[in-house]
Amino acid sequence: MKNLFFLLAFYMGVVYTTKGQEIIPFPDLSESHIAVYNQVDLIDSHNYSLYTKDYQDSLHKIDRDIETVNSEIEKESNKAQITSLESKKAELIKKRNLLLKEAELLEDLNKFY
Repeated sequence: MKNLFFLLAFYMGVVYTTKGQEIIPFPDLSESHIAVYNQVDLIDSHNYSLYTKDYQDSLHKIDRDIETVNSEIEKESNKAQITSLESKKAELIKKRNLLLKEAELLEDLNKFY
């Protein structure tokens, strides 16, 4: 009879402690694993879902402009034109970084209100 009460108390303790545990899923590492395997840097710089719609639209537009300049650089053979396009790309990247900082500041301000 003592063994029965001991097992019952033990079982109740186990059930009580396991109910309070939270199961935390593992993050999806498949993309980063593939990137490491292929020796590629994985940068998720095009995920603007945290920002407002206006900032998302502006950032996507700048990204399209940067991609356009990149394709023009690949097609160009004139060195002077390539340096001009690279400076234009640098300006666009600077503009995107400033816009990202502004959007992050706005998000931080919205957290307080």
